[in-house]
Amino acid sequence: MSHGSTRTVLTALAGNSLVTMAKFFGFFVSGSSALLAEAVHSLADTANQGLLYLGLRRSTRKADSEHHFGYGQERYFWNLVSAVTIFFLGCGYTIMHAVEQLHDAHQPELSWIPFLIIGVSFLAEGYSLGVALTEFRQQAGAAGKPLRTYFVETRDPTTLAVLIEDSVAVLGLMVALIGMGLAAWTGSAMFDGVAAICIGLMMGVLALFLASINRKYLLNRSDDEVNNIAARVWQADRQVQHVQRVNSIVLSPDDTLLMAEVELREEAIFADMSADEVSRAIRFMRKLDMIRRGLEDQVSRQAPEARHIFIEFATPEDKPDKA
Repeated sequence: MSHGSTRTVLTALAGNSLVTMAKFFGFFVSGSSALLAEAVHSLADTANQGLLYLGLRRSTRKADSEHHFGYGQERYFWNLVSAVTIFFLGCGYTIMHAVEQLHDAHQPELSWIPFLIIGVSFLAEGYSLGVALTEFRQQAGAAGKPLRTYFVETRDPTTLAVLIEDSVAVLGLMVALIGMGLAAWTGSAMFDGVAAICIGLMMGVLALFLASINRKYLLNRSDDEVNNIAARVWQADRQVQHVQRVNSIVLSPDDTLLMAEVELREEAIFADMSADEVSRAIRFMRKLDMIRRGLEDQVSRQAPEARHIFIEFATPEDKPDKA
């Protein structure tokens, strides 16, 4: 489990927990829809970061008899669940309450307390954003990519999720401050309600963006960078005639399953062989291919759902010792 990602998530979780309580207190004091929207926003972020941490912990479990390639994709699953939480809890409830306030023309009681809470929240969210941005920059540097490129290509959605959530949180605080300020200045509840709706819409866009990022990795996304490296390295090898195909699946941010079909040069296979040895080697290779196809057909007939079969033959020295 990435120490940096864990620190980022725990920092955001602690900060949002405190900010959530403060914002709900401010709402009960003032009745401001914008402040309620921010309270629900922080509550959704807190739940989200709890789910992110759960995903980080569960994704480190080792492979077992049911999950031969480990649990790396748990990280993407729980990130997707957190995005759904933000959408329904944050976006849905916030907009619904704001529309009700606009309909009832409820005027919030905006004393200095709600504005103080917004200011304190700025400090907490800003610190969490700084931690997430620092970690994200370090990850981009380790990957040897510019920050903008890494933002698009990163395979670790956890730090990215916290970074985007904190950025939206700071932006949401600015919207809430403007809405509450205009409501206090003009005496019109409309500005407070409109600010709440804007915050809800921001959470909806955030949720859809995070869901789309994690969705692609739950659909067995290929690792194009690894594919290109493998194809380039093997094609440059003098023993290789042609790289016919390279396939991969991203299992986790630091784990990729790579499969390939490579055609070797005849001179690389038959070097230092006599004509008779070459003839026997060719017959042997054809026999192996026939056996492989036969094994695949046997499984396909009994399990038609096994549409992608990869068989690797063990050489005598690779066979495990019998007890």
